[in-house]
Amino acid sequence: MFESILRFILNRVAAPIINVATYPFVLSKWKADSKHLPLKQSHKELYFIIHQHTARKLFKFPELVNCKDFNDKIQWLKLFDQDEKKIQCSDKLGVREYASEIVGDKYLVPLYQIVEEFDDIDFNSLPESFVLKTNHDSGTVVLVRDKKKLDKKTAKAKLESSLARKYGWEVGEWAYSFIKPKILIEYFIEPGADSAPPDYKFYCVNGKVKFCHYIYDRGVNVKEQLLNSAGQDLKVPLHPKFPLGNDFVLPNNWNEMISLAEKLSKGFKCVRVDLFTTSKGEMFIGEMTFWPMAGTYRGKGQKYHGKALDFDRKTYSDPIYHLKK
Repeated sequence: MFESILRFILNRVAAPIINVATYPFVLSKWKADSKHLPLKQSHKELYFIIHQHTARKLFKFPELVNCKDFNDKIQWLKLFDQDEKKIQCSDKLGVREYASEIVGDKYLVPLYQIVEEFDDIDFNSLPESFVLKTNHDSGTVVLVRDKKKLDKKTAKAKLESSLARKYGWEVGEWAYSFIKPKILIEYFIEPGADSAPPDYKFYCVNGKVKFCHYIYDRGVNVKEQLLNSAGQDLKVPLHPKFPLGNDFVLPNNWNEMISLAEKLSKGFKCVRVDLFTTSKGEMFIGEMTFWPMAGTYRGKGQKYHGKALDFDRKTYSDPIYHLKK
């Protein structure tokens, strides 16, 4: 009922952005969900944000009581699995400290500098190639293959725009709001290659790899494959914009990657651990992501892969986002 009413309204409004919290049927859903879930008043703002974002993206509300889909389970995690460690591990700097404690520094990308403003970067001390990125959001990256050709004005505008942005809150990814924005300058892995090293995104539940989202040929002709923990192709897509590929070859360090992902994910109900390897067989930790795609994947693939996210939904943690906010 909620979804049909929502679709009716969204199909008739001029602007795609609506305030879901103003509609009585959203409040009715809150009351209905509260009979089966440990919802508190301190959850309410985040609950409405999650419903608003899901409505905009998918023309539906999340099913939080009997969630089976990938997307619904991600929304459940936002509300009922809050942990201060998620703030640390969502921070591209904090996750380095976390990984160092768990597995040492062997898998950390070499870090050149950390600054709070673009003008604080010491370019003279940097090598010819490096990577500029912010620590508190997703996608703000400047790849510098040749320092002499860097357009500093454009790079500054991009990075400072990111520093000023409060990332994540509008889609319910609460942890990013509590990360102090900074710029980090890292080692550029294989700057001479046409495409970035392939991504190995390991989806883990309770410290065990459930499947791997393998993404390759970025910047050329990006493709994806979904693999089980044995490296077998599941032949089911996840990202609606990535065509399925068939080029995956089990790397020699596959078991090492599995072991690393499981060590880092231990203690979390559900987390995606991003790793990548180079042509020389080097392995590095990328990020740890707790709410992939903010839980709004389109297509049937998210239904299939959601079955693998079989974490316990009978135990909860109290909300902390409002306390830190």
